[in-house]
Amino acid sequence: MTTSSTDLPLARQRSVHEFLTARGWLLDGADDPAETWFADDPRAGWHYPGSFGGQRMNAVSDTTPVRLQSYFTFDGEGDEVFCLVAAGNLRGSGCPEHDTGEQFFPFTAAGKVDFDRIAPLLDTLEPRARALDPRAVIECLYFGPCRLP
Repeated sequence: MTTSSTDLPLARQRSVHEFLTARGWLLDGADDPAETWFADDPRAGWHYPGSFGGQRMNAVSDTTPVRLQSYFTFDGEGDEVFCLVAAGNLRGSGCPEHDTGEQFFPFTAAGKVDFDRIAPLLDTLEPRARALDPRAVIECLYFGPCRLP
């Protein structure tokens, strides 16, 4: 039996979906990861709805803090990778505590996402995302970096 070139990426997408939804994450824009073209759609991915204590915010370009999120993307070498983005301000705006800081994870030798590396990081990022105050994050963005103790 031969496998098609789409079997591994689809299995990878489904495994990430199962892993993240078991932690309470939601898939953006679809119900089934097989219906999402992650590599072709920069908005496709998952988000953690508990970010900012679950508060809903109106989206204002370059102002609204981003929720804890993840997606498939390409690294600087053009290789597909898995990415996590912490909740906070995009593009290094404000202080290090409120910066998002993308983190890239190359696939394992078997072409899978390395959940053993990602799970401990999410154990830190999820509670942090829940505790973030969106007002404090926005004030950090507009009024300058926070003064950390």
